[in-house]
Amino acid sequence: MKNIETNSDLLGEPIFQQPSKDAYQSGCVSWIVESVVFPDGTEFRGKYKGYFYYGKVRNGTLALDEKEFISPCEAALTITRTPIDGWLFWDCKLPGQLSWMNISELRS
Repeated sequence: MKNIETNSDLLGEPIFQQPSKDAYQSGCVSWIVESVVFPDGTEFRGKYKGYFYYGKVRNGTLALDEKEFISPCEAALTITRTPIDGWLFWDCKLPGQLSWMNISELRS
C-alpha cells in the first residue's frame, strides 16, 4: 500500500504512515518513488522534440492527461516511445515553489 508523509520527528527525518481511505478518495496522497516523496499537486514537465509535456501528482501517481503512472520512466516512455531515464527526463515544481528542478537532484 502507498504511504504519505505526515510529519517529521525531532531529527527532521520523515515519518510515514498508511494513508486513510479518505485520503485516497480526496486524491491527497503523495507519490513516493525510490524513497523520494512528491507531494500531491507537484507539477511535472518534460521536453521532447521541442515540445513540453506536463503532468501532476494526483492520488499517489504521476498523472498525464487521463493516464496515471507509478514510475517516472514509464511516464517518459509513453511520450518518447523509446526507453529513457525518466529521472533525467522530468523536471518538477513542488507545491509552493516557483522554480523547476530536475527530479534526479532529489534522489539520494
